[in-house]
Amino acid sequence: MYEIDRAVIEINGGCNYTCAMCPQTKPDGTTGARGKSWLKKMPLDMFERAVAECAEAGLNVVNLEGSGEATLNPDLPLYIEIVKKYGAKAYIFSNGFKMKGKFMEDCVGAGLDFYRFSIIGYNKDLYKQWMNSANFDIVLDNLHKMQEYVVDTEANTEVATYHLILDNDNIDHEVEQYRKIVDSAGVHTEIWKMHNWSGVYDPEYHRAGKTKTCGRPFSPDIVIRAGGIDGKTGGVHPCCQVLGRDDEAVLGHFGEMTVQEIMGGELYEQLREQHRTGDYPDFCKDCDFLIDDPETLVYTNSGRTEMHMNGTKFSLNDYR
Repeated sequence: MYEIDRAVIEINGGCNYTCAMCPQTKPDGTTGARGKSWLKKMPLDMFERAVAECAEAGLNVVNLEGSGEATLNPDLPLYIEIVKKYGAKAYIFSNGFKMKGKFMEDCVGAGLDFYRFSIIGYNKDLYKQWMNSANFDIVLDNLHKMQEYVVDTEANTEVATYHLILDNDNIDHEVEQYRKIVDSAGVHTEIWKMHNWSGVYDPEYHRAGKTKTCGRPFSPDIVIRAGGIDGKTGGVHPCCQVLGRDDEAVLGHFGEMTVQEIMGGELYEQLREQHRTGDYPDFCKDCDFLIDDPETLVYTNSGRTEMHMNGTKFSLNDYR
């Protein structure tokens, strides 16, 4: 049996933001776009079947966002309750716009373990430029109120933020500005240089270093999407970085196959062999996660190392 420490199970494939660096932004049918077949809500019963199967393989943490915005699924608290039912931790990475009021309280009450606000840009103008939204003040208010609620109710939810460097010639200044947001809220954070979404996006910063496997095909990690090819659901990908190359990176569809059948299947084994030999498939070969560059995580106060996946027991360095 293949061990599964983390399952990324996407409960909603679409997003309410159109961030400049994200393949979700590109119009359907253009190169690097996420097609409509992937913009679905995962049915609750399918989600529970996936969690149950992964739990049999040692499941430790479930990320509910994948490459979509989990808060667009109005039943999010029910999905969190299912994760907790099977003894795993519930993690969500989000833009944070909808995480407020009773909805936020219901998510915390359902047992949410970790919620991370993605805030790209440290003032209104930069946030508008990169996240294409005027919601900067609203999101900061949501961040503060959620953290205050967690503290006041003594909930076991950790609130955190995530930021990207916008100007690689001005890193120290940007870290200083982002830290003002972080310190005022009293939360943990990670500040990263941008990545290239497996070659779909061309960032100003290009990683430098030795090329070798990212380790993901060998790790106890599975990514199950809300959508799939030709209207299907449950498409399985090797990682979240193939967003925008969704069709070509499918390793199977959960529902047609079990989790174990997919992880031990021909396509997954082929991918592992390609990573062993360095003959990477098209959906991997241009990804900058293949480049061993220790400077991509420029600041964190969380104690996490670059290759240790959030909430998991493993580091990708163990598989590189």
